[in-house]
Amino acid sequence: MWTTYVANRVAKIQTITEKGHWRHVPGVDNPADLISRGIPPAEIVENRFWWQGPTWLELRSEFWPKAPTSFGEEGEEEKRRMVVASSASPYSEFNDQYIARFASYTDMIRRTAYWLRLMKLLRKPREERKDGSFLSTAELRQAENVLVRRVQNEVFGREWKAIINKTVLPSNSPLRWYNPLLSKDGIMRVGGRLNKSQEAEESKHPIPLPARHSFTRLMLKHYHERLLHAGSQLMLAVVRLRFLPLGGRSVTRQIVHECLKCYRSKPTAIQQFMGDLPASRVTVARPFSRTGVDFFGPVYIRPALRRPTVKAYVALFICKEVHLELVTDLSTGRFLQALRRFVSRRGECSDIYSDNGINFVGARNKLQEFFKLLKDPTHREILSKECSEQGIQWHFNPPSAPHFGGLWEAAVRSAKKHLLKVVGENPVSAEDFTTLLVQVEGCLNSRPLTPMSEDPEDLEPLTPSHFLVGTSLQAIPEPNLEDIPLNRLDKYQLMQRKLQDFWRRWRREYLCQLQARTKRWKPPVPVEVGKLVVIQNDNVPPMRWRMGRIQSLHPGNDNVVRVVTVKTSSGMLTRPVEKLCFLPLPDCNEEPKTQIASSNIET
Repeated sequence: MWTTYVANRVAKIQTITEKGHWRHVPGVDNPADLISRGIPPAEIVENRFWWQGPTWLELRSEFWPKAPTSFGEEGEEEKRRMVVASSASPYSEFNDQYIARFASYTDMIRRTAYWLRLMKLLRKPREERKDGSFLSTAELRQAENVLVRRVQNEVFGREWKAIINKTVLPSNSPLRWYNPLLSKDGIMRVGGRLNKSQEAEESKHPIPLPARHSFTRLMLKHYHERLLHAGSQLMLAVVRLRFLPLGGRSVTRQIVHECLKCYRSKPTAIQQFMGDLPASRVTVARPFSRTGVDFFGPVYIRPALRRPTVKAYVALFICKEVHLELVTDLSTGRFLQALRRFVSRRGECSDIYSDNGINFVGARNKLQEFFKLLKDPTHREILSKECSEQGIQWHFNPPSAPHFGGLWEAAVRSAKKHLLKVVGENPVSAEDFTTLLVQVEGCLNSRPLTPMSEDPEDLEPLTPSHFLVGTSLQAIPEPNLEDIPLNRLDKYQLMQRKLQDFWRRWRREYLCQLQARTKRWKPPVPVEVGKLVVIQNDNVPPMRWRMGRIQSLHPGNDNVVRVVTVKTSSGMLTRPVEKLCFLPLPDCNEEPKTQIASSNIET
């Protein structure tokens, strides 16, 4: 293929020597190749080939070399580039590149208006070029019409030709229901059926636009911000006064969803895949061997007659069964006394689970004292020493993750409901309140774990109290007595047999009900390091929620990430993914990833 330089020189030589006769000279007989390929000056002085040319020039022309019919080593056939025109619209590439330069609809219209003004001035003589300093409304409307025409020519080219030629629109045209027409300004408009209405002409004959075109999306974003971040319904209603975006409902919803300010005002929390139940919930064990603890309050008691009321709190210990303790104040001593009373009456525990201290800071900071108590290093040291001496291991759930302790959160709600119905806001004495707590405890332990079976001999459902009656607080594992006839068992063995019957019913009637995931059953949400998130905080409005970037992941035993470490402007925070909201900006999630942190957080 000839280069541009060679092709231009050959064309010029052919033009100058138009009447001459050209013959082919093989490359080996071309004296010019000596210079182009290089030769020492001493050799060229006596080189006959250079000074006289090839020997066949001395012969008659009929003996000269013939022009080759095929080009091999002797020469190269001339090759010319072939330009293939694409079938795409001539406006497509221009529109995409031009519109992509602008971040706002207003900026695009104003810049286009300045270009049109410049083009108009360049067509005038120099002495007549006078320009105003500000753009007029007519110039802005003209610029908008120019862009609309180019978009319509790009997308509705077939409809445009059909209207000009006065033929029927294609059967698959999206405008076949609207009877389009051309207005005086050269823009395609909707004909429709509203000609006799008293609405404005722009409302009766709006401008059809493809909803997913970059021009339309920029225009819809402009109306969204102009209407103070209105919803899709209001935005679409106002836009249709001038334009008719085809299929615009889904695009307007998408624009509202992608708007950062709209998302910050009402963020959507992540709903992560529900994890498996912990072993303490699905294995046979003595009651309260693995216990969850929670506090609620304050409640008000009257120490004596004509004495002012004082605040108190209720400690709730729960396994399947419930144990309630009254705590007169939130100090380390009172906290340990409640724990010792619980262990003495219910037996020693191997593991205790509780929320992190930050979970107790509610909207009104009612448990601010307990929060300070849990953050006190002296309290933690005394509590750890006391638990280690009794062989108890204390587990804290992640901060701001009350759903990790859903079992005791539900028990707290039930206990507060009973207390509110009975006591209300009337203060009672400590003895009366303790008696009431024991009665509420009995009600909660009598709640059915399973519905009543269809067996006519079974007259009562399985309840937590079945596991508390008839067994020692220091019970050790007993041999299985289910297969031994009742008449061969002594009194002690018969009691153990009844207890094992309760556990058998627990496996068959209650445990199978925990199999299904009634919520958060969708596949796990992928959580990646580097994503920007909004951190939920129930004590402040959504627009004041802090933003952060995920720094490390803490996957559970099933490799599903439910706890992450987030880097914020004030430091690192550990939060469950249910308290995070992904920002709908793909370009905000690009940052080098760090290593996944190992975690022993209980999920």
